[in-house]
Amino acid sequence: MLFSDPMQFVVNALYLIPALLIGLIGHEFSHAAVAVARGDETPRLDGRLSLNPSHHLDPLGSIAVLLVGFGWAKPVRINPYRMRGPFDAALVAVAGPLANLVLAVVFSIPIKLGLNAGTFDASSPPWRLLLVGFYLNVALAVLNILPIPPLDGYNFFSTLFRRRFGALFLWIDKNRQPIMLVFVLLLLLTGILRFIYLPVATLILRLPPFPVGT
Repeated sequence: MLFSDPMQFVVNALYLIPALLIGLIGHEFSHAAVAVARGDETPRLDGRLSLNPSHHLDPLGSIAVLLVGFGWAKPVRINPYRMRGPFDAALVAVAGPLANLVLAVVFSIPIKLGLNAGTFDASSPPWRLLLVGFYLNVALAVLNILPIPPLDGYNFFSTLFRRRFGALFLWIDKNRQPIMLVFVLLLLLTGILRFIYLPVATLILRLPPFPVGT
């Protein structure tokens, strides 16, 4: 789209950039906050316990979101041996995707209220900003829970099962780059991520925006 329709690319970027900032910063800050809460001060020392975008965003990963619809931020460095429990690293791994799901729910509340009131208009800039923020955070959550290195889902399962299936995880670690390359090619060629996150997005939109009193 950058070369075929530069103007539309700029318009899309204007909507994606705020959603990108909120989604990626919320994701990485949550990793850092849970790690520090569980006793590891490494993220604080690295400056990751911050909402400053420059502490979290990876330039290449941010550009990738604009160009192909998915990307990455700087990984939060942790030391599991400084944490209080043996499974705390799994909590750190799952904190990022959970933060994106929470943000998606927050974005969905005004969308659902607008749909119920008949005021929702997807072509209107404020509503479109909310929609982009909603779908991007759902996509970030779903993408990161996949058990593929170096995504959070892999780190989660690695923490829980590495001792039992050490040989398997050792093989995966040795072949991280080709595995990730195949995964990225599948995303680009098949658009399979859309078929994963759209049902999740539909489920969130069907939830009530808040508890209904009697």
